[in-house]
Amino acid sequence: MRLALVALAFALALACAAIVLGGWLFWRRRRLRRFIPPLELKALIPESRFIEIDGLNIHYVQAGRGADLVLLHGIGASVFAWRFLLPLLETHFRVTAIDLPGFGKSGKSGDRDYGLDAQTRAVNDALKALKIGPATLVGSSMGGVIALWLAKCFPEKFTRIVTLAPATDPRLVPEAIHHLDALIPFLRRALNRHTMRAILKRVIARHELINDDVIDSYLSPFLDDGSSVRAFWLATRLIADRRIPKELSGLKARVLIIYGDRDLRVPRRVIDQLTRTLPNSTLLTHEGGGHHIMEDEPLWTAETIVKFVSENS
Repeated sequence: MRLALVALAFALALACAAIVLGGWLFWRRRRLRRFIPPLELKALIPESRFIEIDGLNIHYVQAGRGADLVLLHGIGASVFAWRFLLPLLETHFRVTAIDLPGFGKSGKSGDRDYGLDAQTRAVNDALKALKIGPATLVGSSMGGVIALWLAKCFPEKFTRIVTLAPATDPRLVPEAIHHLDALIPFLRRALNRHTMRAILKRVIARHELINDDVIDSYLSPFLDDGSSVRAFWLATRLIADRRIPKELSGLKARVLIIYGDRDLRVPRRVIDQLTRTLPNSTLLTHEGGGHHIMEDEPLWTAETIVKFVSENS
């Protein structure tokens, strides 16, 4: 009898240990999943490709098979911003991520127009050259503005739009900035690892993601003769376009607006205004996501995009 009680106590102790260990492992896995991006080690950007549009080399990457999904980055970014999202989406779509003219590895020209109409034409011409017809557009910040304008200009081609923190309020850019072109050389000299880290901390909410490799990847396109900084400066006029968001009011496309409530770049009032402007829009807010929610929460963002496309096919 005594031996049976000892065995029972031992079994209970093992069961309790297993429960505690299992709970710890579950918590540990959840914590790892929270702080380490899904597929971090496998999220490699596909091989670079280039296509010439209007005398300018446009850099893009492409992966996957199926319906076309096009990714458009925000101001100051490049296809690198999609590094976590690409491997998650390519299992569902043929994904094409484009470096907009003036950014990333695409060509830069000091006298080029980087306004809304010019960038919209460039993207549409690039997609035509790549034989990409009807497609779902996914645009981040400035890229979201371009995606919405593409849907306005070519409603038969772009019927589904996903915008991540779209910068659709001209007040985001102070009016005085357009009269301060003389500051461009000083901006170039001020841009270094330290200042880029500070910038990224206002874009990416999960600061543990901002390591030296990420900083260098965002910084490297700007380490040229100053053309990239000038292109960035001129592109602010796109965000300041006074036609946005009013002239989007008749948009027929289905629009999904994704917003992170820790966004330090685009205030919530901008998102609410856009939601009221677009009759066919749906707003989803992520608690904890920042301006680059595709970097902060890639798995959630990918799942949300896949669900939206499948429900609106």
